[in-house]
Amino acid sequence: MGAFPGVDPIPLPAPVWLFKLLNVVTLVLHFYAVHFLVGGLAVAILWRAMGKSRPAMARGSDEIVRRLPLVMTYVINLGIPPLLFTQVLYGRALYTSSVLIGFWWLSVIFMIIFSYALLYSMAKRVETNKTYGWVALIALIVVLKVGMIYSANMTLMLRPESWNAMYATSTAGMYLPGGDPTTTPRWLYMMLASVGVTGIALMLLPTRLDEDHPARALLRSWGGKLLALFSAVEIAMGMWVYSVQPEAVRSGLSGNSFYLLFFALWLITALALIGTGLLAASRTGYALPSLCAVASFVNVLAMVLLRDGIRDVSLSVHGLNVWDRAVVANWSTIILFLILFVVAVGLVLWMGKVVLTAQRETAQHG
Repeated sequence: MGAFPGVDPIPLPAPVWLFKLLNVVTLVLHFYAVHFLVGGLAVAILWRAMGKSRPAMARGSDEIVRRLPLVMTYVINLGIPPLLFTQVLYGRALYTSSVLIGFWWLSVIFMIIFSYALLYSMAKRVETNKTYGWVALIALIVVLKVGMIYSANMTLMLRPESWNAMYATSTAGMYLPGGDPTTTPRWLYMMLASVGVTGIALMLLPTRLDEDHPARALLRSWGGKLLALFSAVEIAMGMWVYSVQPEAVRSGLSGNSFYLLFFALWLITALALIGTGLLAASRTGYALPSLCAVASFVNVLAMVLLRDGIRDVSLSVHGLNVWDRAVVANWSTIILFLILFVVAVGLVLWMGKVVLTAQRETAQHG
């Protein structure tokens, strides 16, 4: 008997490469939203605590907090598509791991709802000049826990050798796996890298503020420095993630020219972000922050592709080849889906712009 449940007899409605492409694109967008949420909360908490003696920090924290409910909207809506595409391609592994931690996996829904409510509470407290540091801290803790559960599940799906022991320990899904050396590094990579990516948002945020806003210089300076510092941290975390992979996975990655190319792109862009972040911190204008945004996109894209490689190689070691699936493609339906997909993404981004514009006008007239 194999390690994985049998293949669904219903063939895939589109080629594997298309599902992978859609998964990568939507996951990159989702990770950006997650980065802005985690990093935004962390910076807002720090600046609010330091804002008692530095009013510019308190104002900068307020500007971040006003935008976090919208960011959470993107976290949720951009998180659903990659999860669905992952289930289509890797359902035999992901469904099993999700059932094994069923209590925690279902609890994510309630944690997200709770953290969403906290974000709206923070935004309301900003408008009424009330303190929100403790609310932000609780929200950050909840969001970090959600990230930990996701890291645990996405790692557990790659470890079918541990499934029987886990089920014997808890048939109710109450048990989170422990002892896997890759789970914590994966989680820390995502959470710490978030602060660096948020640095780019901070550098670009003054474009949405008035010329005389007291936090404009602070946002630029701190944004560049945070980007540089946490890009260096990202490199260290990424090397850690690779070093704790099983030998068969490391060999599979290093022996594939595509994964080596993705690694080179990830490393080069991370190093570039360190230098451009430091330069942008002390310069005016938005050319350098815009360049940082482009480099960051390539960096996150390369990371997602390497992450996909780790998953494919890990599962292939246990006998699951994601490319070995029956496909019966209906291209008229696929083309219609892709058109609607592009339109939907455009509408979501446009609605976000409308909300931000409305927030700015409200703040100006308030």
